[in-house]
Amino acid sequence: MKIAVIGGVGSGKSTVLAMLKELGETVIDCDAVYRDVKKLTQFKKDMVAKYGDVLTDGEIDNKKVSAKVLGSKDAIDGLNALSHPYIKKELDKLTEGKSRVFVEVQVFEGGLLENYFDKVWLVIGDRQTRMNRVVIRDDCATERVEKIMALQPDDETRKKHGYVLIVNDGSLRELQEKVAKKLKELN
Repeated sequence: MKIAVIGGVGSGKSTVLAMLKELGETVIDCDAVYRDVKKLTQFKKDMVAKYGDVLTDGEIDNKKVSAKVLGSKDAIDGLNALSHPYIKKELDKLTEGKSRVFVEVQVFEGGLLENYFDKVWLVIGDRQTRMNRVVIRDDCATERVEKIMALQPDDETRKKHGYVLIVNDGSLRELQEKVAKKLKELN
């Protein structure tokens, strides 16, 4: 069983994955998979063909890519259309033979990964709390976080899909209890 763990920036997806790992579950972070994909020669060629100068010292430069796509939903959709087939191929390798895997997915709706999973866990939280988490975590300006949030589906829209809901609005202990409960419901 493949279970996506999704949520907006600052929602606590990574924290939920860390908790699942502590509980003995197999977890995969799509960001880590993407970092591996970015090293592939063909992917680099495809990125340069689509976006031009996005390499620094022969490697994909996230800042250059962000400068070309951040703020444009169409540009981000184009990046997802290019990267998701590569990511899916890597996920297939990593999940092969595993009975249950949780995958943190940063970009979910509208991509090839949306129909890839058997279940989806949605981590949500108060918008201001999420914003504060990201500003502190990434040492960045509120405006940058607002731009990112504006490009992501809001929690209310995502809740309509009937995903398994994990509300991250309390202490770490409370979140651990919620994760353990949802895990037990899977068994």
